[in-house]
Amino acid sequence: MTEHIEVAIVGGGQSGLVAGYYLQRADIPYVILDAGPEAGHSWRRRWDSLELFTIARYCELPGMRFPGGWNRFPDKDELADYLEMYHRTFRQPVRWNTAVTMVDRAADGGYVLHTSAGDITATQVVLATGAYRNTFTPSIAAGLSDDVVQVHTGDYRNPSTIPGGRVVVVGAANSGAQIAVDLHETHDVLLSQGSPIPHGPRKFLGIGLHWWGDKLGIIAKPLLGERDRIHKKTILVGKSLQKIAKETGVQLRDRTVACEGRTVTFEDGTSAEVDAVVWATGFRPDYTKWVSLPIFGEDGFPRHVRGVVDEAPGLYFLGMQCQYTYGSGLIWWVKEDAEYLVDKIRGYEPTAPDPSAPLPTVEQTAATG
Repeated sequence: MTEHIEVAIVGGGQSGLVAGYYLQRADIPYVILDAGPEAGHSWRRRWDSLELFTIARYCELPGMRFPGGWNRFPDKDELADYLEMYHRTFRQPVRWNTAVTMVDRAADGGYVLHTSAGDITATQVVLATGAYRNTFTPSIAAGLSDDVVQVHTGDYRNPSTIPGGRVVVVGAANSGAQIAVDLHETHDVLLSQGSPIPHGPRKFLGIGLHWWGDKLGIIAKPLLGERDRIHKKTILVGKSLQKIAKETGVQLRDRTVACEGRTVTFEDGTSAEVDAVVWATGFRPDYTKWVSLPIFGEDGFPRHVRGVVDEAPGLYFLGMQCQYTYGSGLIWWVKEDAEYLVDKIRGYEPTAPDPSAPLPTVEQTAATG
């Protein structure tokens, strides 16, 4: 017999753990399902020198203080340790090593979750995996010869994993800039920038930038009509690219427009022979690969209002960048959306489906839309 649970949370990162925290406070039974082996695993597998650009004060989840000084920048392993401690402190019911491979509507209402440990049904489901799970590498990468090492930032660990002398980091936002600095002592590094990126210091008047964004109400401001514009806007937090180049010797280059053999060509017509390429070209949503419901736009993102999907009652999204505010995808601020969704979950009243009206499939919706 298929197991049934009231609320299933898919994803045991900070968003899923915070959703669980508020569900516990509301005495709503739930289970968190996560493909990884332990809390914080997705942070532990990031590159070794990764340091957060949010100060410790804004790395806290509700109900537990982040250890150490509040105005410092923790590294990724400190955050992973904190998430593990958070999970254990609140004794949250998480099933690790349980990958959710498909979410679909159940014939009698609610949802079916196909997992690596068997099928589960749930009255309500919170998808808290975050939108950006697919690494994106541009098609020009196919032009590089086989002896050029290619790695995406999602798989980069440290300079010892990048052979050769000259490496180009393609993409100069936060990850690309940090990795270029990480590589500069052992490699000849080129940093290729596409569109200009607004820059802000990690600290202003000695206090972390996010403290100012919090106190001025910028990060928690509802985006509403601004969402699409802000969603695509990245801010480089820390030293400017020019200062990085001056201090480290990293060479700044224009946008990468072509790759052939060992040659990378830039938008200004210059080119360089390279031994390796680090693609700091971001991630793309992967929801449509494992959520079999006709609720997504052409961009792969769900149609929703602050994480509530009107087309699929009882289904919610949490932790997406700019889901409701600029802070929706940030550690400290995810609690605002989580508390809002748990209030919706508490008041949810399921309705029995009309047996004469079969649920539409993704293909049917695409054909009629």
